[in-house]
Amino acid sequence: MKYFGTDGIRGIPNQSITVEECVKIGKALYSLNNTRVILGTDTRASKDMLASAIIAGCLSVGIHVDYVGVITTPGIIYLSKIKKTIGIMITASHNPYQYNGIKIINQGQKLSLQEEEAIEKLIDQPISYFGEIGNLNYTEHYLKEYHKKLFTAITPTDLKIAVDCANGATYQTASLIFPLVSNHCILIGNEPDGYNINKNCGSTHLEALSQTVVTEKCDLGIAFDGDGDRILCVDKSGNVVDGDCIIYLLACHYEKNKVLKNHKIALTIMSNLGIIQSLKQKGIEVIETRVGDKNIADAIHTNDLLLGGENSGHIILSHLSSTGDGILVALELIRVLEETKTSIEDWIKDIQLYPDVLQNVIVENKEKVMGLPLQNQIEDIKEELHQDCKIIVRPSGTEDCIRVSVMAKTKELVNHYKDKIIQMIRSLDSSGQQNSKI
Repeated sequence: MKYFGTDGIRGIPNQSITVEECVKIGKALYSLNNTRVILGTDTRASKDMLASAIIAGCLSVGIHVDYVGVITTPGIIYLSKIKKTIGIMITASHNPYQYNGIKIINQGQKLSLQEEEAIEKLIDQPISYFGEIGNLNYTEHYLKEYHKKLFTAITPTDLKIAVDCANGATYQTASLIFPLVSNHCILIGNEPDGYNINKNCGSTHLEALSQTVVTEKCDLGIAFDGDGDRILCVDKSGNVVDGDCIIYLLACHYEKNKVLKNHKIALTIMSNLGIIQSLKQKGIEVIETRVGDKNIADAIHTNDLLLGGENSGHIILSHLSSTGDGILVALELIRVLEETKTSIEDWIKDIQLYPDVLQNVIVENKEKVMGLPLQNQIEDIKEELHQDCKIIVRPSGTEDCIRVSVMAKTKELVNHYKDKIIQMIRSLDSSGQQNSKI
């Protein structure tokens, strides 16, 4: 796609995303055959410029706009669904403030490929419109409607909780919801200034939350990303609890209570083999998908599942929401811990996670490197390890590099086969540049 990436349109305002382009995007929404848009933003400094341009484009082709202001992406998706409208979220999710983006929702669903293609066509060839101009409404009550949904999921607890809002889209909603959950609630990362979103805070930088949990002797720490569709946690010792572990906890609880549909959940190929094996021991089958919450959502729909998600923290609870909602998942996690009188540590203490490594290898020719010789070597390695490993080698969609991910039972095996694959990549490529680690 020319404009759309894996999750909407993203780039740097005034460079790869311009005001002129945003006006065209607003006009192109005409192709979705809906005369109303609900629009929200996260807290980035560029939000008003981009939102104003999209609004102008919408109004110019007769689309009415309800401007909600700062709200989470799950909030916009929920409102788009119940109002049967187009939803627009101005956000770059977990990226730093310099970036921004546009997520487009059609009646609660992310766009299909055909819808993205239709919008791209109209971005390049804007329509001529001579009808009535649309109306702009500022609608705070829409945010309150989303809050009402969250209120129904609250379970009061005596747990002491720290919540990191990433100085992003959750800062208002979390400040309202979590003091109702616990009288011992500490909020951090809830003072956005337009430039500090995801800066040393939130789900991409858990150090501040870990320190707060340990220093304040909290039972649990919860972190969201910039637009509120991800959740990661830390336990009372400050250790990171990723999306895989949160999903494991919920899946085991649902299975024990006989509510886990078909005894299955959906995870991506990036999920740890130790989690998958531990789930199998509990009688829970894992359906693995390609990376991306859209793929998880498809697997949940196709297989009639209750639960699925990514280790990055995108988690979908289909009985509560059609999309990943960090705040909603946090409330469900607290409900389970409160009702069972357990801690996160109690649930995940027996999981034996496999060591893994992810490394980027800079190359000149991604297509040449990803040919049959490399694929054959990867298959040989899997056979050597009797499939008791996970090897993912894929070209970056945005950089001139190959991403190499290796997971196996021991660190020695991981490093040995990682080095073997990288050596093969370098021999297949003419680049002599140095590789960079993540």
